Amino acid sequence: MNDHSDSVDRYLLALFARARPSTLVEVRWRTPTGMAQRFAAVADLANTARHIVELGERTDVYVGVLPRWRPQGGRAAVASDGRIVWVDLDSADSAGRLRAFSPVPHLMVASGGPEHLHAYWTLRRAIAPAQIERVNRRLAFALGGDLSSTDAARILRPPQTLNHGRGRAPVKLVLLRERSPVGLRALISDLPGPPVELVPRATGRARRSAGGDALLRIDPQDYVRVLTGQQVGRDRKVRCPLHDDSTPSLHVYRDPGRGWFCFGCERGGSIYDLAAALWGIEPRGSGFAALREGLRSALGQDA
Repeated sequence: MNDHSDSVDRYLLALFARARPSTLVEVRWRTPTGMAQRFAAVADLANTARHIVELGERTDVYVGVLPRWRPQGGRAAVASDGRIVWVDLDSADSAGRLRAFSPVPHLMVASGGPEHLHAYWTLRRAIAPAQIERVNRRLAFALGGDLSSTDAARILRPPQTLNHGRGRAPVKLVLLRERSPVGLRALISDLPGPPVELVPRATGRARRSAGGDALLRIDPQDYVRVLTGQQVGRDRKVRCPLHDDSTPSLHVYRDPGRGWFCFGCERGGSIYDLAAALWGIEPRGSGFAALREGLRSALGQDA
């Protein structure tokens, strides 16, 4: 471990190569009285790697999987445009499920033994921390992973350190695949439904309280039927009108707060988001007023 190899360098590069240069890498390590932390610029990964290796000789070290936009721990400091999702596995059964899973992870770290694995995938498009958490939960549910390790502020062990809680077991980089990032649909569309459904919240002005807007209290099944001209079946899916959709990929949720989400084009949101996309109207300012008027007319709502 005194001889500086490049496994931690490659690990950091895999996590942060696409991060904004202005963001930070969080490094934490265990001390006799608790935990200490340091924040380093994404642009300075080489020095961060050396610091991790030095710390790893004498204590447990952890790295925040997602970049931080300010030097603070916790979810509020996580940058808004992450491209990494992950799963934390801790059993022979879950490791076996991962071996059979496709697409293969871009990055995998053994965190103190062959069955203790952290697997990471790089996404083609950046998504918000809340959606990263939903993807992580879906992966963990399907692969038998740790559901408590799915939060956006999660810190995990980097390679080229030691797991001091397991008798100084080495933490190793066991897989690094140089291949194209994956699309969200390719990663999760065939997975069983998790306890928490995957769907982004409404965006823009449509995020207002449903209590003050009758349109946001309409059952998504009803407005999807009116706006797309399709009946929503028992599987709550219809063909997405926003792209060439040969098999129904737009899921209609029961909760108006969740609305709809298409696993084909990865778009979703509220009644306003769907109408704006279909009608080509910008949901801001006068455009939002036009959307609301058009929806009230289409759905028979009083002004």
